[in-house]
Amino acid sequence: MVDPVNVNDALAHIRQLLETGDIERAVRDLRSLHPADSAEVLTWLEPTQQALLVEQLNAPELAEVFAQMDETDMAEVAQHLDVEELADVLDEMEPDTAADLISELEPDDAAEVLEQMDESEPVTRLLAFDPDTAGGIMNLPPPSLRRQMTVAQAFAFLKENYRDASEIFYLYVLDRFGHLIGVVNLRALILAEPTQTVEEIMQRDVLTANVDMDQEAVAQLLARYDLMAVPVVDGENKLVGIISVDDIVDVLEEEATEDLYRLAQVSEHAEIFSPIPKSVRSRLPWLLINMGTAFMASSVVAFFESTIAQAALLATFMPIVAGQGGNAGTQTMTIIVRSLALGEIDRSDALPALGHELLIGLIHGLTLGVLVGSMAWLWKGNAMLGVVVGLAMVGNLLVAAVVGVAVPMTLKWLRVDPALASSVFVTAATDSLGFFLFLGLATYFLFWLI
Repeated sequence: MVDPVNVNDALAHIRQLLETGDIERAVRDLRSLHPADSAEVLTWLEPTQQALLVEQLNAPELAEVFAQMDETDMAEVAQHLDVEELADVLDEMEPDTAADLISELEPDDAAEVLEQMDESEPVTRLLAFDPDTAGGIMNLPPPSLRRQMTVAQAFAFLKENYRDASEIFYLYVLDRFGHLIGVVNLRALILAEPTQTVEEIMQRDVLTANVDMDQEAVAQLLARYDLMAVPVVDGENKLVGIISVDDIVDVLEEEATEDLYRLAQVSEHAEIFSPIPKSVRSRLPWLLINMGTAFMASSVVAFFESTIAQAALLATFMPIVAGQGGNAGTQTMTIIVRSLALGEIDRSDALPALGHELLIGLIHGLTLGVLVGSMAWLWKGNAMLGVVVGLAMVGNLLVAAVVGVAVPMTLKWLRVDPALASSVFVTAATDSLGFFLFLGLATYFLFWLI
């Protein structure tokens, strides 16, 4: 049993050893860690410190560590290796991981490394596919069965062609042209009679992913049907690869991070210690856009300057009405964006979703409207102020429901990522219309407010 390691402590310890010049012990302690922990430690070290450790590790060790990193981190660490050393490491890696690393290199560097590799052909095949598709994340297909094999022959085939039990998820059956015609569950193979043929026990209906399918759709496929792996086929239904659940874990993390960052208008490549110029370039444009929408909301307030001047107490409640509308709109928008990303809804569900969220918005609006209206009445001693605040709250939460559904749905219809731009428009709508509803009602009932 391996005890979990505190990576921060391990990082500080190895960093201290390197600073004192005890490279040999630092390498020994790095080797004692799980490859996933070694990968994280290497990622957080300074480039000069990375270089000291990397030159002491052999190709199989580096291959294990690289397998635990994402493409960007692999490329950063790999820059400390010369072409021949990197080629040796790539030969030790799974073709799909090696392809991920090579795709991060400059074209000339990638071509040179491929030329130096002993086994570059499988990697080259994978590099032909878009990295965000099934073809881009798949591994090469495993040895496959033939329909005419007996169960006894199938067992002999497995012993001859499979070396690692973790490789056996499902046993795929191909015809002589390489077309996928069935799948055999390992349990069914064990329980079958030795003289039965593979064709007798195989399942003909096989869930597959097309080689051009988006990686997020592949993740949804595995999650929906509780699969450990899914075969990847081309347009002729020929087996070209396999995607296992461990490949999808990285995809899920990547897609979740991307959607989360996009909701906040931050680049999916952003990190806490990214270079300052890079961080500014990725965030400032969206802040400028947000400032523009803020001016739009301010112009609504400016339109009612005379009303505010006559009833200054209105300024106390403006942030409450707009803020609650923004919060409610963000809740609805987040649920809709997630549902669109997971394929749970599409454009045909727009009206049912809108009706559902309007009902929720009405309930929330009435509840919060009565609460904040009563507080306004008790606090300021003006019953009409409570009515105005309460009605504005109900109206703005209904607005939040409408824009929270309509904005991401419309962006999806326009083929714009809803996660990227929804929050800007939702916040702008709830702020501007919230101020308009509140101050418009206040203007109408101004006689009773002053």
